[in-house]
Amino acid sequence: MNADLHLRGRLERGRVGLVLRADGGGTWELDAGVRAHRLIGQEVEVVGQRAGFNGIACEQVWPAGTPRPRQSRVRIEHLLAGGLVAYGVIAFLMGLVGYFR
Repeated sequence: MNADLHLRGRLERGRVGLVLRADGGGTWELDAGVRAHRLIGQEVEVVGQRAGFNGIACEQVWPAGTPRPRQSRVRIEHLLAGGLVAYGVIAFLMGLVGYFR
């Protein structure tokens, strides 16, 4: 597993998605959520893991110079996966009930 990167720079819109022009040089392509788009044109801080040559899978993006926001303990991906599993179990049980009637 890659170590977390913490970078600071200007957030811009790139050809494919968001791009961070890092202070001190370098350009990073960001895999960030929809909320990050509201920060285009601003100085931001990014925490994430390196993905490929110049990509970062972002955990958080926030305005530079402000404290890092608290990260939610519940991730939406886990909620969606749990819901899907619960739906499958309920559908299976309902199918069994209908089969034995």
